[in-house]
Amino acid sequence: MNNVWMVASGKGGTGKSSLVVNLGAALAMEGLRVVVVDLSVGLRCLDLCLGLDDRVLFDLIDVLSGNCRPRDAILKHSTIETLWLLPAAQNRSMDEITEKSLDALCRQLTEQFDIVLLDCPPGLEPIPQRASAVAGRALLVTTTEATAIRDTERLVTEFTAKGLTDLYLVVNRYCSEHLKSNLIPSETEIADSIGIPLLGTIPEDEAVTLATLRCEPMLIRQPSTPAGRVFITLARRLPGKDFL
Repeated sequence: MNNVWMVASGKGGTGKSSLVVNLGAALAMEGLRVVVVDLSVGLRCLDLCLGLDDRVLFDLIDVLSGNCRPRDAILKHSTIETLWLLPAAQNRSMDEITEKSLDALCRQLTEQFDIVLLDCPPGLEPIPQRASAVAGRALLVTTTEATAIRDTERLVTEFTAKGLTDLYLVVNRYCSEHLKSNLIPSETEIADSIGIPLLGTIPEDEAVTLATLRCEPMLIRQPSTPAGRVFITLARRLPGKDFL
C-alpha cells in the first residue's frame, strides 16, 4: 500500500508528531484527502495537536475491535477541509493492535483517503514493527543528536529486514549555527551515515512551538516561516505524488 506512510523515530523528542500534523496539513492543502492515524496507544497526542481533543468519542481500538465503524471514530479537522484524524486509545493496551487488524484497517482507509499517515510511537516494539509490515513507505525522523542518528540507523536495519525498503529521512530541528560551530554533522553527512535518501531538513523554528501551544498546524497561521516553507516543500516532494 504505497499511499500508506508510517512515520517513525528511533527515540522520543525528535518532533515526529508535529511533523505528522504539519505534513498532513500541507498535503491536505494541496487538495489531497489525508487521514493521520495516531498509533501511540496510551499516550495519544494528535487530538491535542489538531485541536480535536474535545470531540473524541471513539478511537483506534474501538475500530479494530469492531465496537464502531471507522467513520464513527474519524474526526474531520475544523479548518482544513480534507484533513482527518483517527485518534489513539488512551486507556487500552497496544497489544490490541495486531499486524492483521492494522493491515485490514489501512486497506479500508486507502479506499477513502489519498494518503494515510501512521504516526508510530518511538522505538521498535511492538507497534512500529507491526506498522512496518503494513505500510508501503516510511518517513524516518531524526534530529542532529548522536543518539537519535544511531537509533535511526537501527530502524533502517530492522525495517529493511521486514521487507520495507522504501525509506526516506527527515532531519528535524536543525540549527545551522551549531553546524557553523562544528557541533553537529551536516544533513548530508547524517543521511550518508543512515543510508537512506534525505527528503528534507526542517530548521529549528519558534513558530512550530507556538502552533503546538495553540493546538493547531502551524500552516494555518504561519505558512511562510522557515519551517512552514519546508513542510510545504516536503508535501510536494513526497514520493508517489505528482505535485512537482
